[in-house]
Amino acid sequence: MKAKLILGLLITVALSAPTLQADQCQLIEPEQMARALDYIKPNSTYIEFCEPCGDKDFFSQKPQVVKSLAVVASESGGETYWSLKLNNKEVDLAYTFIRKADGSYINVSKLADCPSSDVSIGFIEPIHP
Repeated sequence: MKAKLILGLLITVALSAPTLQADQCQLIEPEQMARALDYIKPNSTYIEFCEPCGDKDFFSQKPQVVKSLAVVASESGGETYWSLKLNNKEVDLAYTFIRKADGSYINVSKLADCPSSDVSIGFIEPIHP
């Protein structure tokens, strides 16, 4: 039974791989979620930007406003992990950047203390003359 479950999970992951990003910080621990929620609030502006996936030019991405926010729990191997849904879409914190008051954007995985690689800490909006 357990082998069938694992096989089913692997098939599901394999079939959804083209739409999944690297899942660095999509399923996180409760402490990490609490830290992320310190920064992500309704009406916050964020940008999804996946550098490991080949996304280019951060500021050509469309900023989005948090209209709805949900935290979803799931269990794996007896452990509970959490994921974040922004505007009804599950996001990976490693590829989510939240706008700060000064107009710059910071990577949410870094704020949440979730180990992520090949992603920028943040972006400062370029000054236009």
